[in-house]
Amino acid sequence: MIGDTGVGKSGLAYVLTGKPWEKTDSTHGRRVWVMGSEEAEVRPGLGETRETLLWDLAGQPDYRLIHQLHLTEVAVALVVFDSRSQTDPFAGVRHWDRALRQARRVQGDAAPPTRKFLVAARADVGRVGVSKERVEALKQGLGFDEFFETSAKEGWGVEELARAIREAIDWGSLPTVSSTALFQSIKSFLVSEKETGRLLSTADDLYRSFLRTAEAPAEDETLRAQFDTCVGRVESRGLIQRLSFGDLVLLQPELQDVYASAMANAAKDEPDGLGCIREEKARAGEFRIPEGERIVSKEQEKLLLISTVEELLRHEIALREHGDDGQYLVFPSQLTRENPDLPDPEGKALVFGFEGPVLNIYATLAVRLSHSGLFSKKEMWKNAATYAAAVGGTCGMFLREAEEGRGELTLFFDAAASEETRFQFEEFVHAHLRRRALPESVQRRRVFVCPAPDCQTPVADLQAKRRRERGFDWINCNVCETRISILDREERLPARSSRVPDMERAADAQRERETAASILQGKIATGDFDVFLCHNSTDKPEVMAVGERLKEHGLLPWLDVWELRPGLSWQRKLEEQIGQIKAAAVFVGGEGVGPWQQQELEAFLREFVERGCPVIPVVLPGAPRRPALPIFLKGMTWVDFRSEDPDPLGRLIWGITGERPSNQQF
Repeated sequence: MIGDTGVGKSGLAYVLTGKPWEKTDSTHGRRVWVMGSEEAEVRPGLGETRETLLWDLAGQPDYRLIHQLHLTEVAVALVVFDSRSQTDPFAGVRHWDRALRQARRVQGDAAPPTRKFLVAARADVGRVGVSKERVEALKQGLGFDEFFETSAKEGWGVEELARAIREAIDWGSLPTVSSTALFQSIKSFLVSEKETGRLLSTADDLYRSFLRTAEAPAEDETLRAQFDTCVGRVESRGLIQRLSFGDLVLLQPELQDVYASAMANAAKDEPDGLGCIREEKARAGEFRIPEGERIVSKEQEKLLLISTVEELLRHEIALREHGDDGQYLVFPSQLTRENPDLPDPEGKALVFGFEGPVLNIYATLAVRLSHSGLFSKKEMWKNAATYAAAVGGTCGMFLREAEEGRGELTLFFDAAASEETRFQFEEFVHAHLRRRALPESVQRRRVFVCPAPDCQTPVADLQAKRRRERGFDWINCNVCETRISILDREERLPARSSRVPDMERAADAQRERETAASILQGKIATGDFDVFLCHNSTDKPEVMAVGERLKEHGLLPWLDVWELRPGLSWQRKLEEQIGQIKAAAVFVGGEGVGPWQQQELEAFLREFVERGCPVIPVVLPGAPRRPALPIFLKGMTWVDFRSEDPDPLGRLIWGITGERPSNQQF
């Protein structure tokens, strides 16, 4: 259920889920309701439980950046508008329709069929302010399947809409999940925990709580694995979310939307207009939150904030930048500072028109250009940014939202930007628009301008088109008679090679690094160590260097010099970690295995054999050609830092996490 704020979505959602009408405040973030559950017999002896979830997404403009992430796997979309409005009753409808179409396109053929209903709400306080002909024209023009006029307060049209929703869901085309009665009881338990208002819990605590319920079976060696699988399935429906640190499960993931939007608003409200907020301030929750939405527990709020920053970076809504006083989160779509020096029409080079979630498209483009390797951010303003090319020259873009869901992106360059640089910048932008906007809507237009410094008169599009149709690749300026080239694309640069794949890989890699840094903060806050670094004290500098590289990938290593507080017993601290750590890396350098290291190894061997966790031999560059490994390590696959092929760090990460890095080939 989507639509602009104040149109009556929440009240309608309330009654659609079988509750009596009551006056509701505007939703912040999202709410997920169970609209209905029914049993169906697929064939004799085989039944299905068909559950319908109703997602109520907040309509405030500030949430549009975030809600584009939640429009996948939609069976029925209700686009709600205010029937009372006499000026623009269809406000927001086109935006949400384009956002739905783009979300569906991104999913590709795997997306379930989506039915779209246009819904007028609050019909009891005023009839639809437009004619039936206009409603029908909009319905047909945007491809809506049905139109409903409703009143949640009076119940008008509610049953008809609910029945249409039920009938519109094509259950046969939706993916099915085979499960047992045990899975159903686990799912019911997780939903009930969510409904109590519980915010955060470790997976272990949830599991132990489930074991205390009457529905839990006797514990055996497979029960925990089944519980974890069920957690993943409930997460896939958006009801809960597993965090990337601390073995934590967020039972109220909708609060992440509230905090993400509040951070974006805080960045927009900064008096300098730079659209940024200090990351330290963001992580501390030092910004305004809608009344009643702030988490009471400071400790739990801290963990949610870390996860929220991670999500903003992962989805490239925000950009992390280093300032003189610390790191900042920059929201490209939230800048309010105007740039008086943006190029006038004579300074344009290219114009792209496109449709879709305009601000999301622009924000992710601005972030990915900054991370592309070929271009680095110079300045940002309201809907505009300039970038310095690695080989020299400045490239820029500015955005104009022509109407809801339709944008126009103009590219411009300075004289120092070579034709090759311009080509690479344009191609990256074009590729991004084809991927993130509705591809059939992307239109490209080159602006031809007189090159004479004292003229700079633009050529009319029609003139350039007619000259090219006659076989000319030039036209005389109608002011100064200077010859103007009207060559375009490959004609301007015949011998060129695309750098887009390289730029995409660089942007992806930087996104992963930024996300990893946020994950690391969560692991530090929860003491969630990934690997124990066991080493001879003489090898400590080399081991510390490896530990720092692991941190860059979001892995938290336990190393004595970093974790042991002076004056406390190191044996007790060590024993605690041996009982909790997920993996151990045993480093062997030029001096071999140290005496204390040997004792650690023996303890690890006993503990890890029992828990099935890896103990990874790691040979440092200074180790002899045939390193003297302890007997029990000789049969294990080792990591050798004396050779760069295969990549030793990638192999070590693989050993720690059990997941092969996507960019590594072994």
